[in-house]
Amino acid sequence: MYILIKARLASMWELKNCYTLDEALKLYALYRMEQDVEAGRVEDMAKEVS
Repeated sequence: MYILIKARLASMWELKNCYTLDEALKLYALYRMEQDVEAGRVEDMAKEVS
């Protein structure tokens, strides 16, 4: 869950007091999917340029 704190998506307090483990894992999964989509866009743009 360190990733969520580092990415400023949640604080340690929020993870301990507001989110269940299931909710925190879903938040992490959404964060990773967003990163993957962004990486795909960058890759597509790089292919178009070259």
